[in-house]
Amino acid sequence: MYEEFPILIAEDDENDAIILERALRKVGFENPFRFCRDGIEVLEYLKAEGKYHDRSEFPFPRVMFTDLKMPKMGGIEILKWLYHHPECNLIPKIVFTASKQASDIQEAYKWGANSYLVKPGGYDELTNMLKLVFDYWNVCEKPMLPKHC
Repeated sequence: MYEEFPILIAEDDENDAIILERALRKVGFENPFRFCRDGIEVLEYLKAEGKYHDRSEFPFPRVMFTDLKMPKMGGIEILKWLYHHPECNLIPKIVFTASKQASDIQEAYKWGANSYLVKPGGYDELTNMLKLVFDYWNVCEKPMLPKHC
């Protein structure tokens, strides 16, 4: 069982979100996780604005996964926003994307990504990757985070 920590996942592709949710449950992740479809929604979540105002229902995430290519605001823009808001930039940030482009990898790390993972092609590869990720984050010490930014 993994330590109690909620995860925020920025993913605009509904099929990818469904597959990711199933894979998370398969590896035994029972803690809360929330999906946001674009970067604007991510910022609303982090700032506890709009429909995300209730932190008992939408707890501040202990880890964030973000895709890079999303409508309205992409993953790099989310990372840049976090970079300029140090009170929120403590959140561990994992880029989870299909892009293997060197420029995307460079930009993600430049703006504070803690990890950059390329989405695997198969479900078994995905579950193996997620198990490694969560085993790793489960043994890491994590900073105290604010309730909102």
